[in-house]
Amino acid sequence: MEVKIRTLTPLWTGDVDRKCETLKETGIIGSLRWWHEALVRGLGGYACDPTSNEKCKLDHKKFDNSIKKGKSVQEALNEQICSVCQLFGCTGWKRRFGIQINGLTSTDFRESGQKAGLKEKRTFHLDILPLSNIDHNQKWLFKKTLLIIENYGAIGGRTTRKPGSYQGTSYGLIQIKNYRELESWNNESNIENVKDWLKSNKKNLNKNNNFNWFDFRFYWLIKGEHLDKDHMNNLLRLEKRGKRSFPKSGTEKDEFLNFLRGKQGVSKKIFSFDKSFENIEAFIFGYVRNKEELNKLKGMLRIELGEYMDFKVGKIIMRDLE
Repeated sequence: MEVKIRTLTPLWTGDVDRKCETLKETGIIGSLRWWHEALVRGLGGYACDPTSNEKCKLDHKKFDNSIKKGKSVQEALNEQICSVCQLFGCTGWKRRFGIQINGLTSTDFRESGQKAGLKEKRTFHLDILPLSNIDHNQKWLFKKTLLIIENYGAIGGRTTRKPGSYQGTSYGLIQIKNYRELESWNNESNIENVKDWLKSNKKNLNKNNNFNWFDFRFYWLIKGEHLDKDHMNNLLRLEKRGKRSFPKSGTEKDEFLNFLRGKQGVSKKIFSFDKSFENIEAFIFGYVRNKEELNKLKGMLRIELGEYMDFKVGKIIMRDLE
């Protein structure tokens, strides 16, 4: 399957030297997996976090015993690893697809500066190469993941940088040029079949998602608005001290604010994009952990943006996936 992607803003997948002279496949796969996990959880399934102690691992002895008892490969996998790891791989199980990035040259990249990385208005081909059988339900989820990224998200690094700061250009917004063509990749599943499959996998694993993991039901989006550096600091109750921001006095131990703020090694939970690039509408998105936090954040955002903001949530967005 060939996915034709056009960058609407710069795109960053940095290397160990903090440069972006090519697109790193691992950076793209990491973004695909992050959104895929959120969608699976939002549809009622279990998806591990591969960076946590709760990540999946396939026990080959147990797997082989299940096959000997007459179970299919899919049934044997369902007993041990989540649906996301079945597609993206985990310890003991290889990823079911590879990717190749084609159509770019060195002139498509900026070496340094605020907009470093792959330039805006560049088109490249993301070739999805099946390495083993991909289930119909997995194909459905993969395509919907691409749809969500294009319309409601971003990929790559630097996506939390705030407009208005010295680093604050918008990163990671893309357009998929041939999504209609991708529909022919698989038409043999639907949202109800996928939900049933995810429910069965979760029941077999007997696991629950961690409270802090991204669940697309609690995703939120506001179009036509953006939060610059000062508004973001107001929202998160941060104040500048020198070149860094710190929690305002009395908010250091506020668990919800600290969740939104993130920390070193843990991403912020609010992403803001202005309309400084052609054909880009300003918008803000993020996620929380439950319905109560959605309502709380909505009230906080109204203080910064006004009463009549267009606040849309993931639970409603997923209804359109059918």
